[in-house]
Amino acid sequence: MFARIATFTGGDTDRLQAISEQRMEAGEMNPPAGVQRAMLLADRGSDRRLFVTFFDSREAVAAAEARFESMGDEIPDDVRGQRTSVDVYEVVFDQSM
Repeated sequence: MFARIATFTGGDTDRLQAISEQRMEAGEMNPPAGVQRAMLLADRGSDRRLFVTFFDSREAVAAAEARFESMGDEIPDDVRGQRTSVDVYEVVFDQSM
């Protein structure tokens, strides 16, 4: 399994959460093909967010990049903030406790 982690600064976490919830409820959430799981982590004190998505392979991560780019265009800049980095990590350990 691989995790794609996109880091964002700025934006509006509350509005982003509301938009995401509305799209999920309306069935309008259209994530990239191959996404197994997604989560948004927020550090409100530093105004940073990590958008973490999980895929079965590195190839699936690469295949999803075009859709991630178009998703960014669907969210206003003042809500999304600025993406400062994108990294991919192999998930070596994942244990629910």
